[in-house]
Amino acid sequence: MEDKTVTGLFDEIKNDVTNYVTNTIGIVKLETYEKASKATAISAYTLFLMGFVFLILVLALFTLGFYLADVFDSNWKGFGVVTLITIVITLVLLLAKKPITNSIINTVIKFLQRKEDEEVNYSTKS
Repeated sequence: MEDKTVTGLFDEIKNDVTNYVTNTIGIVKLETYEKASKATAISAYTLFLMGFVFLILVLALFTLGFYLADVFDSNWKGFGVVTLITIVITLVLLLAKKPITNSIINTVIKFLQRKEDEEVNYSTKS
């Protein structure tokens, strides 16, 4: 059995601590990459979805404008009502800015802080 000197033990402990710190930094980097990639994917999907919602909303407002124009027998009255409805909805959203932004901020914070419930299991075929 080898007798370990104090210097040998110190070097061994130093190597272990260095490996531990290096591995911990690597794990943090990987977790950061994972969360950033998930956030990017969710953001891209949301942006894509919002584009379609915007298109649907524009087409629905045009349809409503033409319908009300037919009901009122006047294009400017029909589209004027649609414009007033749009202005009222915009004002409500502007007045509710703080609760909406707080909700979005809280959702992002919860996403960034949550722990993954599912573990990734790597297995090799033999």
